[in-house]
Amino acid sequence: MLARARSRPVQAMPLAVGLLALGPGCVHVYQPLSSLHRPIVIDTQAPNFQDLRLTVICPPGKVVSRGEAEVLCERVGKLFELQGATVTTTSGSGLVDDDLGDELATTQAAATPTTDLVLELRTRQTHYSNDALSWILCIGTATLVPAYSESTFAQDVVVRDGTGFLLASDTLEGRIVRTFGLGTWAGNKILDWVWRKKEEELSTKQVYAEVSSDLYGQLSQVVFNAKMRWQVLEEATPGGRATSSAPPAEAKPATAPNPSGRP
Repeated sequence: MLARARSRPVQAMPLAVGLLALGPGCVHVYQPLSSLHRPIVIDTQAPNFQDLRLTVICPPGKVVSRGEAEVLCERVGKLFELQGATVTTTSGSGLVDDDLGDELATTQAAATPTTDLVLELRTRQTHYSNDALSWILCIGTATLVPAYSESTFAQDVVVRDGTGFLLASDTLEGRIVRTFGLGTWAGNKILDWVWRKKEEELSTKQVYAEVSSDLYGQLSQVVFNAKMRWQVLEEATPGGRATSSAPPAEAKPATAPNPSGRP
């Protein structure tokens, strides 16, 4: 069959194009958005969380299945274990969706009194677009003209102490742009081979490695900031967390000194 294809290259061309179109023809481009592009000041390879008991909660929802939530929890748990924390992970009750409220989060945190901090991660898709015209042109030109789609994701991060007191919260957003087509894929592969460095390649594996690197770095920084606040609050009150609702101590009237020593 190979010899026949070589002897008849013109007839073999549609088959080659079809095989390439069915193969890895996608190019992914990652764009960090809100908070994901912030610089971090801690070293994620250092023991930043020694003697810290951390519970990681990853509720499944509309975007993340239970299996994906378990994988996320496992990877985030490993991230903090490598930094010295004792980690417990859970994928939630199965009744959680993207509209999880603070009341349920507080209940989950209060149900784990043996932990120091509770990290809750919720994933949302905030935008998705699929250009129909580009797909028509892509199919009409045998994928030589690329088709485009993009999605924007948000990772909601909440950190509480073991009693449910809110210590930190943030939202990390990023965009993934997917380009499908023989021309774009082949052109980028050639640039990967002859020009780009390994960490600059636009392969799917490299792009998602960049997403993970940014996400894990920001999670480490958020939890580190929460840990610092938690420790300050614990030191400020011998009995535990300081509360702003406590009434101020009643001032005693000043007494004048009595040099004679008589009452």
